Amino acid sequence: MEAIAVEIRKHATQWQSWWGSLTLKQRVLPVALMFFYLLVLGALGGLKSDHWMITGVVLVGSYGGPVPRRILGFILPLLLTAMTYDGMRFYGRFASSTIHVQEPYDFDLRFFGIPTESGVLTPNQWFELHTHPALDLLTGFFYLAFIPIFVSIAAYLFFWVSRTGTAKLPAERFKILVPQVMWAFYFVNVLGYLTYLIYPAAPPWYVALHGLGPAILNTPANAAGCLRFDALLGADLFANFYGRSANVFGAIPSLHVAYPFQAAYFAFRMGATRKFSLFFYLIMSFSAVYLNHHYVLDVLIGSLYALVVSRVVEMVFARKASNTPKPVSS
Repeated sequence: MEAIAVEIRKHATQWQSWWGSLTLKQRVLPVALMFFYLLVLGALGGLKSDHWMITGVVLVGSYGGPVPRRILGFILPLLLTAMTYDGMRFYGRFASSTIHVQEPYDFDLRFFGIPTESGVLTPNQWFELHTHPALDLLTGFFYLAFIPIFVSIAAYLFFWVSRTGTAKLPAERFKILVPQVMWAFYFVNVLGYLTYLIYPAAPPWYVALHGLGPAILNTPANAAGCLRFDALLGADLFANFYGRSANVFGAIPSLHVAYPFQAAYFAFRMGATRKFSLFFYLIMSFSAVYLNHHYVLDVLIGSLYALVVSRVVEMVFARKASNTPKPVSS
């Protein structure tokens, strides 16, 4: 018990020292922002238990000490992404009323069409006729776990590789630059959500079920080829996941592909996890089309979004790193 008491006093002393090093803005801003966040949601009638949980995570990370604040610095873009996605309940009403069903289909048919005895098929239509259980299992796993895999790569870079650096980046510079991975993730989501509002587009599974006619606005989300993964496991993983989808007509861009592209981009720029990140991007690009969730067009635009956002965020962080004083060598 004495040892525990000593540790508690030690951590209390460290926390007091850390607290004393914070500016007034650092002390007040987190609680003020979260109070405003809850106030707005309450006024809109959209306050849920999830929002209290997010608030609790932010406050614990902000006031728990240097280690919780560092963890918060890593997950904050993820929390902001969840908050922005949740906000689509309110700002989604401003979305364009024109649902684009035929244009993406025609693009793939023209530029990536596959000639067959029964006519030219889009890659999605061709794969629907050429499925395999092994591919269903492989693609289904990556399509289900795409966010945890991306976050795991980012966490490995943020918490582990940053301690030693790489052949491309010494540890000091790596620590300054590595937060850009998660911030690029956040901003590509923002850009993607905005595109969903401006150019809502039907996924290929919608065309397979309902054809190319005027969009049926109340169409429920569908797991498409991912249901084969569920059938192999005897579970309803994808059925339950897509049952909670907030946006059926959000095929362009493919964010499933954008995240792995960003992982590969920063892996090569930083000199770590390059092979796996590249594989992650390639298998996700294939999976998006094979599982009938995205056209090749969606994959290309998702990759383009990821490239542009990653490059812009990288430039911002590079400027920050160049303005950071270098440690004086003894």
